[in-house]
Amino acid sequence: MDRSEFTFRAESESVPRARHAVTGFAREHGVPPALLGGIALAVSEACTNVVLHAYREHAAPGEFSVGLALGRETLRIRVRDDGTGMRPRADSPGLGFGLPIIATTADSFAIEPCESGGTELLMRFDLSEIV
Repeated sequence: MDRSEFTFRAESESVPRARHAVTGFAREHGVPPALLGGIALAVSEACTNVVLHAYREHAAPGEFSVGLALGRETLRIRVRDDGTGMRPRADSPGLGFGLPIIATTADSFAIEPCESGGTELLMRFDLSEIV
């Protein structure tokens, strides 16, 4: 299994950097080009959620990590932050489309609270059905 890990500041300019890191890893490891757009979209949405929501109660933005694990038939992507965790937000600057976009783009996804605080979003992309 091939793995990689990237860390970014939770700032808007980090979203395209994370997206490019993930798609670069995927492309270099032979992930079919037909999947790259969906992977890029899902990663962008997950990282944007971190930037908008994870550190809203902190004086300065924190960091988030993006972990990749590529097996023969799946690409697993983990986006993790150490922020305040997922809670409803009446003053949200977004329209709330990020998680539904991830749900329709990835073959599966899950959101889990981290023991130390923060949130971990896990996405899985099935590579076996793409020729």
